[in-house]
Amino acid sequence: MPAFRIVVAAHGELASGLVAGARLICGELHHVQAIGLQPDESPEGYAERLAAACGEPGEPLLVLTDLVGGTPHNVAFALVRRRASAFLVSGVNLAVLIEAATSMDALDDDAVERLVAAGRAALSDAASLVASRNP
Repeated sequence: MPAFRIVVAAHGELASGLVAGARLICGELHHVQAIGLQPDESPEGYAERLAAACGEPGEPLLVLTDLVGGTPHNVAFALVRRRASAFLVSGVNLAVLIEAATSMDALDDDAVERLVAAGRAALSDAASLVASRNP
């Protein structure tokens, strides 16, 4: 288990869905938490819940958000900017979450670059893969 907290911040139930999917594959992930922005929630209220989930300011933290520029991202960005040991990656997918939760020992710039690469590698045009195998 990594020596840092992971918080998935996303719109609606996406955050909890990603965490549930990761737990289905990996088992219990005590260091991972989901914070979904609810339709009737203000950015300020969401910021309070997100800050509470992120733990103490000195604690290493990785926040994974769904969309750059969306409310979860913007709120997380403001929070991460105030913490020296926090990182933010946007555009989360299940591959990124699993990689972060199971394969990272340290949280630094190199680890974040590996996460971004893992996210990109998880995307493919499956139809073209099938077409290339069936001429």
